Amino acid sequence: MSNIVQEIKMQELRDLFFYTFGIVPLQNYGVIGNGITDNRSKIQQAIYDAIEVGAKYIFVPAGEFYYANNLFRTSEVTFIGNNARASIKDIDIRPFPDLWNESQATSPIITPIAGIIMYAGKGDIQGNYLECNGQTLNTQEYLDLYMKLNNIQDVEVAELPETFTIPNISTGNESTKYIIRAR
Repeated sequence: MSNIVQEIKMQELRDLFFYTFGIVPLQNYGVIGNGITDNRSKIQQAIYDAIEVGAKYIFVPAGEFYYANNLFRTSEVTFIGNNARASIKDIDIRPFPDLWNESQATSPIITPIAGIIMYAGKGDIQGNYLECNGQTLNTQEYLDLYMKLNNIQDVEVAELPETFTIPNISTGNESTKYIIRAR
């Protein structure tokens, strides 16, 4: 695979990751983080786009992003980043890993139970997720997941099967996999 094709595929994965979690990546707006270039119109468009699609977060890459005049509706989104060198004049940027851990611990909104996302990491899957590999689970232990997968609202627990199988979905690539939120 050529380097260009590989770069395009990696960008698609990054974009999929961001948009799956309701994050608008500021770098997709052509911002320049040299501390001099006026990025006001680009940052403002990212804010408006995030609000329009219901995204709560804007990811800020490394760089010093300057803007002249005022930005509007900044209080309706949260700016996040994973680099100490990411800054926007007068905007508080929350650390992405902290925000991620907080959101996963307190809110099912980012990925609800039975939500399936792509995972591009190596090693063990952390937290409330399981690999979508067709494994069989105990219904009592994963009752909420079973109910969501089978679109069941109310049922007597005694009527449920002892086990169930989660989806078996492959990306066709050994470095990525699909995972499902189980809890």
